[in-house]
Amino acid sequence: MTSQQDQRLDGAEAPDWRAVHVSTPFQELAARRGRFVRVATVAVLGWFAVFLLVVGVAPALAGQVVAAGMTVGFLLGMSQFVLAWLLTWRYLKLSATVFSGLEAAALAAGTPAAVGATTDEVRP
Repeated sequence: MTSQQDQRLDGAEAPDWRAVHVSTPFQELAARRGRFVRVATVAVLGWFAVFLLVVGVAPALAGQVVAAGMTVGFLLGMSQFVLAWLLTWRYLKLSATVFSGLEAAALAAGTPAAVGATTDEVRP
């Protein structure tokens, strides 16, 4: 990369991405996001498996009317959307309160001042 490519649009120098990658805040950010994604994936797939089991193994239960013509199977199916919205809301909440702070700290760890040299001096 040339030094022109290392400049951001606002005139500031681009961070040293290797320093960002090895920084503690970046490692924590990757771990926390990964943990959230794993838990959310298990929740969605687990709840979907319950839905499929009820519909496939117990169709009489799935067809049972609960209220106003809505069946157990219909309500279980609609609950998939509710779960997706809840997980989305939770991710956005975590992103605003936790992840954004870790992102800023990781980027700060990769600035030339934090690295102790300009980006040109860090490169081999």
